Amino acid sequence: MKEQIRQLVCQVQSYPRDTQERQQALGTLVKQILRSRKICRPSKGQPLSGIYRDILEAVQKQLTQDLEQTIDRYSPQFISDREWTSWRDMAFKKVIDNYRLEQLALEAQGQKTHTKERLYALTELINALQISGKLYHPPGFSIDVYQDAVIRTLGFVFQNINVYNPDKGKFMKWVNFRLYVMLQEVRKELNEPFLQSQYNKVFRTQSDLKRLIKKTKTETVLLWFQLILKGRITVIDQGWQVFYILIVLLKLSQLLTKKPIYVNTLLFEMAQASLPLSSTLSGLNKKSITIENIPQSEIDIPLSEKVRQYINEDPDRLFQKHIRNHPEATFQTIALAYLDGKKWKEISKLFGISVPTLSHFYQRYLKEVAPKIKKSIQE
Repeated sequence: MKEQIRQLVCQVQSYPRDTQERQQALGTLVKQILRSRKICRPSKGQPLSGIYRDILEAVQKQLTQDLEQTIDRYSPQFISDREWTSWRDMAFKKVIDNYRLEQLALEAQGQKTHTKERLYALTELINALQISGKLYHPPGFSIDVYQDAVIRTLGFVFQNINVYNPDKGKFMKWVNFRLYVMLQEVRKELNEPFLQSQYNKVFRTQSDLKRLIKKTKTETVLLWFQLILKGRITVIDQGWQVFYILIVLLKLSQLLTKKPIYVNTLLFEMAQASLPLSSTLSGLNKKSITIENIPQSEIDIPLSEKVRQYINEDPDRLFQKHIRNHPEATFQTIALAYLDGKKWKEISKLFGISVPTLSHFYQRYLKEVAPKIKKSIQE
């Protein structure tokens, strides 16, 4: 895959700008990069349609525009897997806005429960949420706390998508409110010694289950089956039980690469069910399911967090203006880095742009959008 990408980059660079040959080569490169995409993949035997086709076509257009502007700056021999996957993910991030996320949510709601169509729609929605960069991410929380809260939130969305009511508010406000509450809940749990020890056991069990699943190979299942048929397993009933367990583990191993959020949520629930958790811990989990009944106005989110959330979500596409010849250095990415406490020297190193250029662009554009930010936050 990497070698094919390099060859295609060389091919694009070999043609002059604004020629038909270059555009055709660029189109081939874009298709190759998008072959490894995590979302908007057609379901078996079904063509891509509706919101999924809309997103993919928009991403193809966005990625083409991005590469057209920057591709001549790259040396093909130094292009890493991480680099070209970042091209792909950045294009998806630009395209998957709040409107499209809401459309994905409504599409999932419209499918009948316990069907392949419903599972497909929910998986697409969860993957889109992860790629979009629209999930609430305030500073001050450890990586473990944030990831735990995100997994719980996405698991809740996956299992309770019908709870969302579009007449009562925007989809991402519903998701991010849920995530905000989960962050407070996880941090509170981890600050209580007994609950912390219980959750540590759950996480260790979940981790052990994941390692076991990853180690299960097709060859192991086939070998065990052959041993049973050849009579090498003396206790036949137990032999078949182990064989069936291995099949389940193998299926989970295959599913883990395709639908990690779904499997991780399942493993967390399995780990939780395997331990004698206290009534306090169980009560917390049950209580969290009904937290949607709390009005959003009762949660006092700091003003700085509201500003950060608004810039991160960018519902009106105000913050995509970028520094000339640096499409990755948008006002949004610079502002979020600054709000996260990064110093100008760190941001400069991140983008390879001088501090004066970054600071001047940020301050100048901030003056332009400040009234709009203030108005939106007050609403």
